[in-house]
Amino acid sequence: MSSSLASRLASPLRQFGWKEGFLYLLGKGLARLSAGRIQLIRYHFVAQPVPVTPQDRPLPQSARTSIDFIKPADALVAQFPRPQAVIARRFANGDRCIVSRTDERFAGYIWFARGHYDEDTVRCRYTLSNPSQSVWDYDVFVHPDFRMGRTFARLWSTANCHLAEEGVRWSYSRIATANPQSLDSHRRLGIEALFSASFLKVGTLQLMIASTAPYVHLSLSATSIPELRLLPPQRAGDT
Repeated sequence: MSSSLASRLASPLRQFGWKEGFLYLLGKGLARLSAGRIQLIRYHFVAQPVPVTPQDRPLPQSARTSIDFIKPADALVAQFPRPQAVIARRFANGDRCIVSRTDERFAGYIWFARGHYDEDTVRCRYTLSNPSQSVWDYDVFVHPDFRMGRTFARLWSTANCHLAEEGVRWSYSRIATANPQSLDSHRRLGIEALFSASFLKVGTLQLMIASTAPYVHLSLSATSIPELRLLPPQRAGDT
């Protein structure tokens, strides 16, 4: 084995740890050997607390920047970094989007779903056990031109204030093992780990192995979809 190959193999093991690094390398190997027909995808599910103390207020915004919920008819939607059909489907499902704009340029956004969220990478439904006090956040994105500033922090600061006013206590999300930057960003927001799930996809066959119920699910067609329920973390003093 060449030193360069050994270094490439060792890097994920150092970055993710032995278990996560091995699964990451296994997934990359299976995808390469099968020309993409076999995929191994691993997600970590986390809960982020929504601050509710009076001193929590949105971070100050500049005169050129505004952050708020956006409506489907807003012209800025055309600048979103996803196909317009995907964006239209999200709005049609009732999902909401908080957007940061600077001089009428798209700077970043966060999407929120209530009740449940149907995964778009694997076949799985994530159901919120307490939908009145929780949301599912997804597709958190900051435009490359604004990643060196405070756009990410301001988006979450504004979102938390809106969510707290609506009585939301927790925002759930999933983070791929292959996206350590997202995991680090969410750690700074005080996330708590819930469980993990791995999905092996071979054509229409999908095998899910999770650390929570139903633990194992074998799906042979697109109509067979496992459900993972999300509960708030148990803390000292909770009843």
